[in-house]
Amino acid sequence: MKKFIKSVIGFFVVLTSLYLFLYFRYKDTVFILVYHRIDEYKGGLKSLYVKPKTFEKQMNYLFKRGYKTISLTDLKTAIEKKDKMFLRKKFCITFDDGYEDLLNAYSVLKKYNFNAIVFVHTQAVKDGYYTYPSMTEAKMISFEQLKEMLDVFEIGSHTVSHYDLSKISEEKIIFELRESKKIIMNNLGVEIKHFCYPFGKLFKDYNKLLKQEGYETAVSLKNGLVEFDKKIDFYCLPRVEWKDTSAMSIKDFIKNIDFYLKTVFAL
Repeated sequence: MKKFIKSVIGFFVVLTSLYLFLYFRYKDTVFILVYHRIDEYKGGLKSLYVKPKTFEKQMNYLFKRGYKTISLTDLKTAIEKKDKMFLRKKFCITFDDGYEDLLNAYSVLKKYNFNAIVFVHTQAVKDGYYTYPSMTEAKMISFEQLKEMLDVFEIGSHTVSHYDLSKISEEKIIFELRESKKIIMNNLGVEIKHFCYPFGKLFKDYNKLLKQEGYETAVSLKNGLVEFDKKIDFYCLPRVEWKDTSAMSIKDFIKNIDFYLKTVFAL
């Protein structure tokens, strides 16, 4: 009997120690989720798709774990003010490109009172479709549809042309940064404060140019959590790609282990 009691006590000591380790590791971190398409697979890169039912389950999971969404502006302000308590159990949701299946995400986000930001590829949205060698032609959301969803979605820039900005001149980069803001503001009447790099590719003097053009933050495809105790580059914020299970590899799971541990323990 004594041996059994010692084993039970030992188990709880280990469990408590593990929890405390994870608590202090993750309590001062925030995750930024990145999505592209919320739809059944329709061809092209499978990793870009998250099924609507899976997205619903993901949002329900975070809601039940007590998480709430905040904007990238709120994230930046709280970090600058060192307001760690405000950021506890908060996260951001981002969507790249602006596909028509944002409509599937909109209803789910509204259900859980979550907000998100859509980084709009303006030329594709104006054309109504987007074609890229690694994907089939995709139908884009319209500015008229986006206007009806501004209660849930903030809008950010994903450039006009979706070029790899690391391969073009500074003059062309400035055009992409400036013109995309102008197009969005003219169509939606909203201020544009945030940017997303096409293909996750940073460019020379990105901090200087983004600040010069009036952007507060920029998100990358660098994987990871935003950690307060480390130096934060607001123009290269990391994100977490929570893939559909059908497109997730063991490598993807390991890459996101910090995110899974944080949310499992609701830290």
